[in-house]
Amino acid sequence: MPGGLRQFYRKQVRRRILRVLIWVRLHVPPGLRLVLGILLMIGGVFSILPFLGLWMLPAGFYIAALDVVPLWRKLRGRRGSVTSTANPSSPGDLSRPAPPRVPPVPGRNPHKV
Repeated sequence: MPGGLRQFYRKQVRRRILRVLIWVRLHVPPGLRLVLGILLMIGGVFSILPFLGLWMLPAGFYIAALDVVPLWRKLRGRRGSVTSTANPSSPGDLSRPAPPRVPPVPGRNPHKV
């Protein structure tokens, strides 16, 4: 299979997964999403049966993760903005505006020690 065709199929699969996750987030209530994800993962364990398959394991994981991530944030009491590990000055949570930057002191080079 040529590389371009493989990339095309990967993009198609990612788009379809994203569309399903968006549909689930909009149409399935939060408590039911976790239950649905767990049921899909259990069904993926029985992949020998005709309709059930290994596709159910990642699908269940993704759907359950829609509810588990906010649950973990509530349990840890983490409601503020999350900073990026690559660039601590940029906020990872885009729901809040970034804090104002402090202007440099004139006549002083901050990069020189």
